[in-house]
Amino acid sequence: MSTIKAVTFNKYTKPDGFVLADLPMPTIERPGDVLIKVYAASINPIDVKRAVGILRIFNPEKFPARIGYDLAGVIESVGADVAEFKIGDEVFVRLAEDERGAFQEYVVASSKTVALKPTNLTFEEAASLPLASLTSLQGLLAVKGGLKDKTVFVTAGLSGTGSAACQLAKNVFGAAKVITTVSTSKVARIPELLGEGVVDEVIDYKTTAAGKVIPKGSLDVIYDTVGEALSYLHLMKPGGWIISIITLPSGQNLKALFPSIPSWFSLMLDGIFKINHYRASRYRVNYDSVVLVPTKEQLLDLKQWAEEGKLKPVVGKVVKFSDFEGVKKAFTEIYGAKGLTGKTVIKIIE
Repeated sequence: MSTIKAVTFNKYTKPDGFVLADLPMPTIERPGDVLIKVYAASINPIDVKRAVGILRIFNPEKFPARIGYDLAGVIESVGADVAEFKIGDEVFVRLAEDERGAFQEYVVASSKTVALKPTNLTFEEAASLPLASLTSLQGLLAVKGGLKDKTVFVTAGLSGTGSAACQLAKNVFGAAKVITTVSTSKVARIPELLGEGVVDEVIDYKTTAAGKVIPKGSLDVIYDTVGEALSYLHLMKPGGWIISIITLPSGQNLKALFPSIPSWFSLMLDGIFKINHYRASRYRVNYDSVVLVPTKEQLLDLKQWAEEGKLKPVVGKVVKFSDFEGVKKAFTEIYGAKGLTGKTVIKIIE
């Protein structure tokens, strides 16, 4: 039996406990599936959160567990019912929960989750997009009334989700003004990495408190990637929106993705969400959190915007799959979640 190399973990662990395992070559079992030769896969914070067991209460792992959602590669074979893809097609995908395992040489995925790769992007760039950009897209779409001609504050504008949110807000949804925060060394890189004119005001959070320089009552939308939005309520206009991707979602939203969540845990999440919602409502501000529901249609939107130059991937680091100590170090850096630029990508095919 032929085997493939795959990043796995045999118990709940930090990245230093990850294993490079030999697994059986995956095969197509459902007629709607495709087999993808993985060229690149990107790391998301949820990967390491799952590995340390943060989701075990409602979605426990079966060991050895595979890791990773985002990848780009080439179609190796297709199921009997697949008509839209052919062998050799370059694709990218945010894998479904039951398909998880991007950090391996081959993966089987439902054709319903896969899209042709943007033609102007490398495999590494394409692999960096799905989860972070889809999260930002769905978060911004949650703002009722849209973003056109509005002032949007995106925290951590050179994070994976922040960089996508800044570009989508300005280039796709027509925001009048985009404000973001980065560290001192990254201020000058904003136009280079996100494009000229995407961000109108850059705040160096190392030297300046955003709450002191953004005028009171001037923000229509806060897209919160770091969990600080409720401290900025005084900056919001009445009727504005706070969208958080970092605070706990409501139990109802999470239960839609993970039906096995215990009722007591769901009720606890609902309680926390209601407290945040109430705090925002005292300022006449709307509050919501995002639980990503990946869709192929929106993945195709990302492809179009990337090809039109409206969405530029920000890849901060590329690590070779053959350097497994380097791979574990890259995951450890994501686990620490400090000082990173854009997405970290593992290059599977060298």
